[in-house]
Amino acid sequence: MIGVFKTKEIETKTVGDELRNVRESKKITLQQISDKTKIPVIYLENLEDGNYEKLPADVYITAYLKKYAKLLKLDSDKILEQFKRERNLTSNSMHYPKKDKHFLSIMKKPFLVTPKKLTLIFAILIICLIFGFFWHQVSYLLYPPFIKLEKPASNFSITDYAIEVAGQTEPSASLTINGREVSVNEEGYFNSIITLDSGLNMLTIEAKDRFGRTSTLIRKIMVIEK
Repeated sequence: MIGVFKTKEIETKTVGDELRNVRESKKITLQQISDKTKIPVIYLENLEDGNYEKLPADVYITAYLKKYAKLLKLDSDKILEQFKRERNLTSNSMHYPKKDKHFLSIMKKPFLVTPKKLTLIFAILIICLIFGFFWHQVSYLLYPPFIKLEKPASNFSITDYAIEVAGQTEPSASLTINGREVSVNEEGYFNSIITLDSGLNMLTIEAKDRFGRTSTLIRKIMVIEK
């Protein structure tokens, strides 16, 4: 007698599935979750649907998941571990091109220094210096002032309610952070302590020159309650 084998589909429950199932079992709406966690409803929907690409950086997703799990009385550590596994499974593997044999053969040849080559290198260096000087002058006249932000260098989360904002811009530019004017020294460096609120904070750093041209940088800082 020939047996008939039936295949059984194994359901894989994602982080979003578990959050949705527990929330619905407790008869809690997304709006109620949003009101208590201060997480926008659209972010909660994307969390449950697994649309992580539509959310901010992973550091914010981690903070959202922690708050969400805590509100539903779930093990936040397990939720975060499962989230990390999902991210690893969906991340694209990197592909590296094979080495070009012709390129390797060229690299093996020794580089000989001759007077002709030295003259050519020196001439190229002079041209680059002249071009760089004129480009700097043209950039100053045509483009808005630069902003080089050293602190905070990127978006991240903290538990403090104050953060240091420091960097450099054109010495002649006027600089504001969230609309508040910040002094710039003779070399263009600035430094200021900004007070934050609980949750997601937006820092807008704006530099304006005497021609009215402006440059703007935005940093997102998440303050997580201890």
